[in-house]
Amino acid sequence: MNIGIIGFGSLGRALAAGLVTSGTSVGDITVCDNSLNARIHSENEFCVRAYEDVNAVISSSDIIFLTVKGHVFEELSEIIDRRALEGKSVVSFMAGVQFDKIHSLIGDVALVRAMPSLAIAECDGVIGYTTAPAEVVQILSRLGYAFETEPENIEKVMAFSSCGLGFAAYLIDAFAAAGATMGFSPETSAQVAAMTFRNAVERGNYRNTVLDVATPGGATEQGIHHMDENHVYGIVADAVRKAYERMT
Repeated sequence: MNIGIIGFGSLGRALAAGLVTSGTSVGDITVCDNSLNARIHSENEFCVRAYEDVNAVISSSDIIFLTVKGHVFEELSEIIDRRALEGKSVVSFMAGVQFDKIHSLIGDVALVRAMPSLAIAECDGVIGYTTAPAEVVQILSRLGYAFETEPENIEKVMAFSSCGLGFAAYLIDAFAAAGATMGFSPETSAQVAAMTFRNAVERGNYRNTVLDVATPGGATEQGIHHMDENHVYGIVADAVRKAYERMT
């Protein structure tokens, strides 16, 4: 199964890394990017073939992943050979670019929309996808937790998971910064923050963990009350909503 990646920015590199880690031969992956530095990077770090010509990648691939920005793809679509796409699956990772728009640019191709997080690089990502052929589902499932969803939910997956990775990192960074303000070194603060959040994830039931730790009248309960009074739940929900609204 030959796989083409159109675009080699952060998302394209994460996809390539995840594919190689999960067992795809580097000889089965080709990359298209108009940046010479990106092409050199793909060949040196990932040892995959790289081209500036988008049609060269399409012609040599069975499944094509679109990992570019929507406006970049609009420009590319003007030179894409639609005949080369016949009989192939196209998987779009492009946020906010709907089925109708993509079809209008490259024709009636076999199209899947999917939204991954960058953790697909370590095969530990979250990927929501629309109805897809078995071979596409198999590839996505190797990259982490993959689940099928309705087309209208794809941008919600983006806001909740893909953007959510950044939100989660932001909260952990804020917790580490709190440690630094108390006089701990940045290294110690970062380590404590990472372990604390990991411990919370490993316990599984977050609400029960809050209840277990926040004993009545204790220090944790005082901190939880402060967060409740400042509507932290609402702030997080609003952040996800704002990200979703940006794409709709």
